[in-house]
Amino acid sequence: MRSTEKIKKLIKNLNLDVYTNSEADQRVLGELLQVQEKSQKIEPAFASPNIRRHKMSDRSRVWKVAAVVAVVIGVGAISVVGVNIAKYYYYGKSDDGAHIFISEDRESVVTLDADEVTDVEQTRRDLEEIESLRQQDKRELLKVEEMMTDGTLEMKVHVYKYELSDGRIIDMREGGTEGEYALAGAAKLQEWHQLRKAGPGEDLGTYEEVVRNRVFSFKRERYYLSDGTEVLWSVGLPKDDQ
Repeated sequence: MRSTEKIKKLIKNLNLDVYTNSEADQRVLGELLQVQEKSQKIEPAFASPNIRRHKMSDRSRVWKVAAVVAVVIGVGAISVVGVNIAKYYYYGKSDDGAHIFISEDRESVVTLDADEVTDVEQTRRDLEEIESLRQQDKRELLKVEEMMTDGTLEMKVHVYKYELSDGRIIDMREGGTEGEYALAGAAKLQEWHQLRKAGPGEDLGTYEEVVRNRVFSFKRERYYLSDGTEVLWSVGLPKDDQ
């Protein structure tokens, strides 16, 4: 069985949380979205970051969806899918060479760029330590990202800093989808990312919000997709760090 088919089988059979961020994640996400569009039985996975859990309550949709977790180690990126992880196992590679890990409870999946893994066992241990720190809330909130589509909150991402026992620092994007999934499709997601890469959107100024007992200052921009969908993108940083 080809590795892509293995992934599709996992998505069909497992109750997953999905967190994505890097370009490799987007390629895997595109495959998952294609499966979703064909089946129309589940809500779509959504790009990024990174990691708050949200469970779809629709009777016919039991797939838990959260979008975005990106773990950055040095210049590399590791994308984590799932929470409450006790143990990881190496699962294989996707068609584009990305490494795949799966949790012991089979509810969590990890994808890594082909050139990101130099030691599978060390990476596995790192992921388990990150999850342990997250569950203990031993982390620092660095940034908040928020997306709204046509006035509806669709995604909110928290970027946390983790320090491993050997002193390495890891930034992790944790968040989830929240709204009506206006960007629920590979084409719309691709258009959105192209707009972001092309440059800043319309400047809508700044606003402040208290997050985890700290005041964050948010800069908001507006974009429009080709079908007229309005996308508001806000990025907040701790006010006391500015």
